[in-house]
Amino acid sequence: MAEDKKSFVLYTDSIGLINQLPDDVSGRLFKHIFAYVNDENPKSDELLLNIAFEPIKQQLKRDLKKFIEVKGERSLSGRVGNIKRWNPDLFEQYNQKLITIDEAENIAKHRIAINSESLKSQTVANVAVSVNDNVTVSVNDNVSDTVNDNVILLEKETKKDIMFNFKKSLSDFGIESNLIDDWVSVRKTKKATNTKTAFEIIESELLKCENELKVDRNTAIKYAIEKSWSGFKSDWIKNEQLKNQNLNKESNGRISNEQRLADIFTGGKYDHLI
Repeated sequence: MAEDKKSFVLYTDSIGLINQLPDDVSGRLFKHIFAYVNDENPKSDELLLNIAFEPIKQQLKRDLKKFIEVKGERSLSGRVGNIKRWNPDLFEQYNQKLITIDEAENIAKHRIAINSESLKSQTVANVAVSVNDNVTVSVNDNVSDTVNDNVILLEKETKKDIMFNFKKSLSDFGIESNLIDDWVSVRKTKKATNTKTAFEIIESELLKCENELKVDRNTAIKYAIEKSWSGFKSDWIKNEQLKNQNLNKESNGRISNEQRLADIFTGGKYDHLI
């Protein structure tokens, strides 16, 4: 059975099968079932017992698979909810499929570690000042609550700085100023947060566009503005390229057919269609 699963279900419609078994076989069957659900991997050479156990075994497997799926969905829901509550900018990027939930959690842990170290340093410095001034200090604070409150405060203050530098980061990366203004407006309407993490992802995807798709970064940003993309993926640009190629093929195909019809019925009257 799965870890933390302490129960299983036997269905009432198995009564017909159980009633047809001799009492001694029924007893061994139930022992066999309990050995199976406790991962003892029971074996039996008794044909009648094995025949009776097989449909029950298959049902237990189906129930176990469903349990694992539901448990996984609940776990993911809890993880996403935690990111949404404490790191809304990371949640926004996860929601746009720019990062995975694992990546979001790793970034969040990194933030907490950095901020916690910063707070410890500040606390030590404050205590040192108090001691040097011969001031009696009584320490009864709940450290974890203090750290959490200050982490949230520091994150809010940091976000302001990051949002302030987002345009400059795009400019330093070589994006034209008029495109920056237009795209930031798009992101604002989509309520996307302009964090350092978001910029780093955008930077990476734009480099992929240039190296793999041969689309320069400014052209790629134009795509994003035209399509009202608040986030960015090089795969999206690739899909747009494929769409345009298919449209061109269809257009060229129609012109070619018209030309052939013109040659047949008018002797080249519609040569201008080429």
